[in-house]
Amino acid sequence: MFQPVAILALTSAFFYCVAMVAMKSWAELPSTGLALIIGAALLTAGTFEVFALRQERLGLIYVGILGAEVVILGTISFLLFDEAYTARELSGMGLVLIGTAVAWT
Repeated sequence: MFQPVAILALTSAFFYCVAMVAMKSWAELPSTGLALIIGAALLTAGTFEVFALRQERLGLIYVGILGAEVVILGTISFLLFDEAYTARELSGMGLVLIGTAVAWT
């Protein structure tokens, strides 16, 4: 079962990913709606990150958010944007995940 601080970090990572997907979409078709989504997602992500930081060290929260973003954005970019990864890129992502797992245990 996840610790409450891990849930806060994962929620923050999710909203950072929403902002990133909106930014990727903005590059193709800028709009006021996307700008509002980006701003709202970043503010929401930051808010959850602040609550997580109240309970845990900065470095650990940062690593947790980064690790979750690697999984979420890697999956979204593959499924939604048809982006492919080289073995080297996948290895790098795997190292980030291993580092995240080591840091959180």
